[in-house]
Amino acid sequence: MSVGLVFLLGIVLVLFEGALLFHSYIALLNAAREGAVYASLHPTMSPGTSEYAQYESVTRTEATAAGLLTDPAYFQIDPPQTPEGTDPLDPIIVTVHYQLINPMQGLILPFFGRMGLFDSVWMTAATEMPIR
Repeated sequence: MSVGLVFLLGIVLVLFEGALLFHSYIALLNAAREGAVYASLHPTMSPGTSEYAQYESVTRTEATAAGLLTDPAYFQIDPPQTPEGTDPLDPIIVTVHYQLINPMQGLILPFFGRMGLFDSVWMTAATEMPIR
């Protein structure tokens, strides 16, 4: 019974950490999408302007609403990229980065250790939106 319980605990732990990764990536993708919507409406903004501050605020707010840590050490927003120009229907690309810290990083199973599970991982999500 005790061997089976440790095995089941290991499976539950792996499933929990996989769900945590998936949730964080979806939240990061939603934050990039919100930033891309704002950037598509303001394609000529540049860092240091009030529009750029609003762009970062919109992106951070979406990430915070999903439960991500938006401290600059964990959450980074790249300036929007316009590879083909700023004409309507040209693409604008928003990229965000997030470091997920595993809340279970101190958990060590007897005989199994961490089983190769992550302590922290960097994720990147990018969204492309046509300029309006």
